[in-house]
Amino acid sequence: MAKKQTTFQIEGTIYAKPSRKFTSKRDGKEYEFKSIILEVKREHKGKTYIELPEFQLGYGVVDDGFDVGDYVQITFSLAGKKISDDFHKTEVKALYVKHPDLQTENDTTDVSGENSWKKKKEPLPVPEEEDFGDLPF
Repeated sequence: MAKKQTTFQIEGTIYAKPSRKFTSKRDGKEYEFKSIILEVKREHKGKTYIELPEFQLGYGVVDDGFDVGDYVQITFSLAGKKISDDFHKTEVKALYVKHPDLQTENDTTDVSGENSWKKKKEPLPVPEEEDFGDLPF
């Protein structure tokens, strides 16, 4: 049996960051559910299509430090449940959000107020050519 994949990754540009609030009928508390909508471009037969998937932020995942227009990588999981005989609900939960081009730990678990990942990076040094002598290849 093949190994089951439980998490997936996707990269895209943050299109929107909606927040939904509601008051519980049971305890009267107000709850807030945040999500991130990505703009993902895909190409098919020479045409570009734009998809706008929405990811609910999982427990402990924060969107502070990520702005609309930022290019991010989201690690997510899928969950589904049966509501009735003819209706199933699928949830797409963001487990981890980060800027994909960074080698640092600035992500949803360590977002600093400085937004250091938005600073321009220095180019990598070009290695000097090495003399390998009389190698046969």
